[in-house]
Amino acid sequence: MTRTQFSILLGLILGYLVLQVHWQYEYPGWSETVNITGSLISFERSADMILLARAKDTSIDFFKALGWSHAHDRYVQLCIFRLASQGLLTKHLPYSENLFKQDIKSHQMNLLDSSLKSIPHISPRHLKQLNGYLDGINTYIETHPRPLEFILFNYRPELFTIADVLTIYKFIAYAGLNDICLIVEKLVLEVLRETDNSDLMKMSFSPHLDGLSDELIEVYKTIKDIRPIGDQETSHVPKLTNSNNWAVSGKLSESGSPLLGSDPHMDISKLPNIFYESHYIGEDGYNIFGISAAGAPGIVMGRSKQLAFSITFGMLDMSDYFVENIENMKYERDGRFYPLTERVISIAGKNCYFYETIEGHSIERSLESVQKPIDSGRYLAAKYALTVDADSKIVDTFFSPVMAKNIFEIKKTFSINSLGTNYVVADSDGNIAYQQGGNVPIRKTSNGLLPLPAWKSENLWQGYLPGEAYHSIINPPEGFVATANNHIQDPEKPVVATFSALSHRVNRINQLLQSKEKLSTEDFKIFQSDTHSLFAEQIVPIVAPHLGSSDIEKELQEWDYVSHLDSRPAAFFKLLHQNLKRNVLLQFFTPERADKYIKYSAYPLYVILHKVLESNNSTLLPPAVLQKTVRDTLAQYKGEKYGELEKIDMNNMLFAGKLPSWLGLDRQNIPTSHCFQCVKVGNPRFSQFGAPIYISQAWRMVTDMGTNVVESILPGGPGGNILSNFYAREIDALIEGTYKKIEL
Repeated sequence: MTRTQFSILLGLILGYLVLQVHWQYEYPGWSETVNITGSLISFERSADMILLARAKDTSIDFFKALGWSHAHDRYVQLCIFRLASQGLLTKHLPYSENLFKQDIKSHQMNLLDSSLKSIPHISPRHLKQLNGYLDGINTYIETHPRPLEFILFNYRPELFTIADVLTIYKFIAYAGLNDICLIVEKLVLEVLRETDNSDLMKMSFSPHLDGLSDELIEVYKTIKDIRPIGDQETSHVPKLTNSNNWAVSGKLSESGSPLLGSDPHMDISKLPNIFYESHYIGEDGYNIFGISAAGAPGIVMGRSKQLAFSITFGMLDMSDYFVENIENMKYERDGRFYPLTERVISIAGKNCYFYETIEGHSIERSLESVQKPIDSGRYLAAKYALTVDADSKIVDTFFSPVMAKNIFEIKKTFSINSLGTNYVVADSDGNIAYQQGGNVPIRKTSNGLLPLPAWKSENLWQGYLPGEAYHSIINPPEGFVATANNHIQDPEKPVVATFSALSHRVNRINQLLQSKEKLSTEDFKIFQSDTHSLFAEQIVPIVAPHLGSSDIEKELQEWDYVSHLDSRPAAFFKLLHQNLKRNVLLQFFTPERADKYIKYSAYPLYVILHKVLESNNSTLLPPAVLQKTVRDTLAQYKGEKYGELEKIDMNNMLFAGKLPSWLGLDRQNIPTSHCFQCVKVGNPRFSQFGAPIYISQAWRMVTDMGTNVVESILPGGPGGNILSNFYAREIDALIEGTYKKIEL
């Protein structure tokens, strides 16, 4: 079938289904009462198209309602997350090499097996809540037709199980968040074994490479069959790579009550949004609004009448690579050899071989080699902070905020979680708090950034840090707390993070929070749209001595460092920054290697660039590099304004912009003033599979604990159904900064 024929057929099917669809779901005021395993739960579509649920027993009915809501509004996304987490994408979707790579990655992680082993360790209360969530999902699946996409792919989803939900949880935690630790380790490893730039790595990641030796580098050179960086990531999973959150106490607010602001940064290039907004009101007095991810019950960030809470990714080091020595399908420990566990799984009709050690080290091999049994040699093996009770910790993290009354009830729960987070919390009693949380392993011989030989048992993990090892603040004297993926490490406690985001965003947030004597949620909304770049403030003076007298070069030197849509210097700086990054890397790497790292390892490269800029070392940053950067940028710049260069494409998560625009599945070429390392962050980059993505504010929320009002923006809206008339809502709201109000 040609593409034109396929488009015509799809149009006919769409037209038919539009005539058949029950539009009563699609307008404000629609309501229905559903019996979910004995609980009568009423659903109502609000004026902002959020699904409001009302029920009796919050401890169970909340989860039934959330499961039904996820299935109703995000049926396709819910099932895709399950397929991705279990390595089943190529089984049920049209084959592509990218999906094959993702399935390989998922089977290597083997999260489903870990979930099955963890179920006996979940408390009876949490099992009851998980089953309530499943009842909601499965009630919907059993009583409603399949969505159009699954009809086209001839996919019939099975009912959901507890193991499915736990696996989605962990997939989000380790493939979506903590995989960044492995990406950084892979970059460090590749540079050390294939180039002569160990000094650059030591400087960039000091002091965490202090244990690097020539002997260890020689070990790295013996590793065989390393999977390339570009084959490592997964795209069908929420990725919390950047985020901002902050809170101020009543002494800094106009109302005299705490205020909280939250804007998690995710890939917003896909529709529907990764997050889903929901609102629940219980007859027992509970009332909560917030966001979740389809397939993961509980509220990730949100607000009840008593508590507001938000997370950023803390960059905690909860994953490691080890080097395994394999002989005749056995791995070495202190001179003795033990049999590997082998799994043979058919993926897209190809037998694939996966191997683990008893500690859960998963051998990583190239896509070609994974299709045959393992040979003797040295291999990389990934280890994730998965323990038998890891799932119960994830469950507790997302369930507890639903019913907590104040920060003291919840803070300890947040300190141990499988996400690696910075929680900022405020309550109606007037308290604000920060709580770092994770499941960081105890390492005796490193901080986690260097892959170590696993055949020496002293290099293996020795358990996990207790909750008191993580940084915590309650009611700070300065009256505010703020995080933006920045480095947070208590010097008196064990190392929990070896890598973090640059500090420009959190520094700008701190400036804004101290810019007025008294603040309001209106100020918070302005702050979330702030595009003043401290990053540009750092770079422009370094480049300035090499600028000429052209109009745009003069405009750059007079620029206010704010990325307005109609700003010429902001557009020029965007190009200059890209050229500076590449030209700095070309001092150390070949053009092919530099371009590969820019495409697939953007995050750690900014750390390297920042260290070079900070070094004030003319050897690392010679005038010739700065001069070439200016010349390259002048040759590229054609007089554009910032909004003409900075644009977002938001494409359907399944069809990825491949279908005709008249079908309405995608929104493309959206001009935006988001900017790199601003509070209103915008970071266009490539996924590990080379697909363009755009990291930005996937949700905005502000609230005053002295009121029962939450204001938010969810670009893409609640609808995941391509036939819905609220599919792709609130995109303009994100660009314009227009918030909706939710009354608790």
